[in-house]
Amino acid sequence: MRRQPLFTGVALLVLVLPVAAADPPEAERARAAAAQVLEQTKSVLQSALSGGQPAAALRVCASVAGDIARKHEQQGWRVRRVSDRVRNPADTPDAYERDVLRAWQEEKMAGRLAPTTERQETVTEAGQSYLRYMKPIFIAAPVCLQCHGEPAKLAPGVAEALKELYPDDQATGYSLGDLRGAISVRIPLEAPR
Repeated sequence: MRRQPLFTGVALLVLVLPVAAADPPEAERARAAAAQVLEQTKSVLQSALSGGQPAAALRVCASVAGDIARKHEQQGWRVRRVSDRVRNPADTPDAYERDVLRAWQEEKMAGRLAPTTERQETVTEAGQSYLRYMKPIFIAAPVCLQCHGEPAKLAPGVAEALKELYPDDQATGYSLGDLRGAISVRIPLEAPR
């Protein structure tokens, strides 16, 4: 008895899908640093706010928030909070960060930006390759509006503290759920990838 080939007269289609590349180790390190900065900043602010004095919490944030980010830096790293509406001029975004924030704002307006969003890519700046990683920061709870809400609705003492600490403050007028800014991590890479 002669056997017929199983696929006689049938075209066989082989579908080859690209394999997703695994994150480079620097991306995992950047992601971990960003998560720690967010968590530690939140913890410090919650502790400061527990005294019921938002203006005092603003002063705590002014004195320690930048240090929290910097303590996660390693040789050549830059870890910081950035926003297109800065409170602290040190948080002014560079061109790359500004472009990501603008794109995220468009995604937010279209309803496509989520707390799980992140952006990472390898870029070359001045001949050096870097991993750039960003994670959005949202106005996530009503307590955030005590210092970032409509100017006329800020908590008692906050407007005065803002004028003293940040005379050029742009970080009010937010609503619950708004994109506030991002944690930005830049890590130098040994060689271009």
